[in-house]
Amino acid sequence: NHPAPLNVDLKTPVDVNAPIDARDIDLVQQTFARVAMMGSNAIGRLLFMNIFKIAPEAVKLFPMANCDANMWRPGSALEVHVLKVVETVATAVSLLKDLDTLVPVLRGLGLKHVGYGVQAAHYDMVGQALIATLQLSLGRHFTEPVKNAYLKVWTVIKANMICDNYQT
Repeated sequence: NHPAPLNVDLKTPVDVNAPIDARDIDLVQQTFARVAMMGSNAIGRLLFMNIFKIAPEAVKLFPMANCDANMWRPGSALEVHVLKVVETVATAVSLLKDLDTLVPVLRGLGLKHVGYGVQAAHYDMVGQALIATLQLSLGRHFTEPVKNAYLKVWTVIKANMICDNYQT
């Protein structure tokens, strides 16, 4: 008995273009529970390493990351930020069945990110980094349906964080 059981079908296809349904939420919540067992620090480091690999220029958005060996030291400002990001993702995953609560949180978070210099195009890179992180973390459990369920959820997260924050 695994402490984070996967009781949802990982094989039946998920239509990435269809609206999010209960199975998508179950796929994301159950697989994220398994990923979370790695610990927020490990997941966060992997996510940010993937972000910096996909978009090396993104490091400029994080003044606490000086691209030196010390940026990942325990207790560093980057580590603190990484832990907050993973905590926020975990909260979003837990609220997928309560969009009335989640959507305003995402919109507020998106507005804060405008102030940090994040551009709408950055959300696609973060989405790619998230998928790469999940693929590594879940191993054989990262099936095409799991990937598609996360892509659907990321589309909702991205749309609500961007919403009208980037209109010119």
